[in-house]
Formats: sequence, structure tokens, C-alpha cells
Amino acid sequence: MSFKKAYLFITEYILLFALASCIGWLYEMVCVWLLYGYYFDRGVLHLPMCPIYGFGVLLLMFVLRTVKNPFGIFLGSFLIASGVELTASYILEYGFHRILWSYEGWPLSFQDRISLVSSLIFGIMATVFIKLVKPQIDKLFKSKHAAAAAVIVSMLFVAGVSWEMMHR
Repeated sequence: MSFKKAYLFITEYILLFALASCIGWLYEMVCVWLLYGYYFDRGVLHLPMCPIYGFGVLLLMFVLRTVKNPFGIFLGSFLIASGVELTASYILEYGFHRILWSYEGWPLSFQDRISLVSSLIFGIMATVFIKLVKPQIDKLFKSKHAAAAAVIVSMLFVAGVSWEMMHR
């Protein structure tokens, strides 16, 4: 793979990760506001991002890369996202002594770590992302504007990392 192709590939996936992380952060913010009526930044970074959504989308895109049927993507996303969320809750609690979320009081929750409602929402969000957002990003990175998009993504990435490092 040439340097240019590798650079475009990496920056495209950085953009997908960042978009999913921002959408996840927005989803979390809206959930807290709708459920509890107040603003609370659910992110773990100083940027409006929840990285678990970015990692989750990258995992789903890799695991479900051959699945074309929207229902198959939804079902796979629903199951994988539930497993990732459950596993992450155990790792965070027992490995880092942190509980970052709870579905206490949510219908059909398991140990207050995952919920059928949230898992359905994750399945829908992932399906929309994979079927609608990713193809548009793919199209951008195959267009004559790919190099400019990669440079912009790189600059935003460096700015974001710098911002995080300065605020630690």
C-alpha cells in the first residue's frame, strides 16, 4: 500500500471514530437531559466525545463488513454493542474502580449495566451510521477532495490531541 493510500485510509477511520464518538456524546447528553432534566457532561475527555462509541463503531464496521442487509447490521450491532457495553462496565468497575453509567430503573435491564431499550437504540444508531454516514465518508475519501479532507482531519486530530494534553 502506498503512503498516500495508507494516509487516506487512516484519516478516514480517524474521522469515522471521531464522528461516532461525537454522536455518542450527543446521545448521552440528550439522554441525561430528557431523563433527569439537567446538563451533565458524560464524556471522559475535554472534547465533546465518548470514545467507546468510536471504538464500538470501528469494531462493528470490521466484524459486520460483509453484512449488507440493514436488519443483519441492526441485529449484529444490537448484540455486539450489548456485549461491549456489558464487558466495558465490568472492566471499568473491577479494573479501574469506576462506574460510569447505570440503567437502574430502566425497563428490562441486566444488573443495571445494559438495558434492552439502550441496546435497541445502539442497534439503530449503528445501522444508520454504517448505512448512511460511512458511505458518505467513503465517497468523500474517494473523491478529488480526498487529500484536502485528509489534511483537515489530520489538523483537527492534532488540535484535539493537543487540547486534551493541555487540559490534563
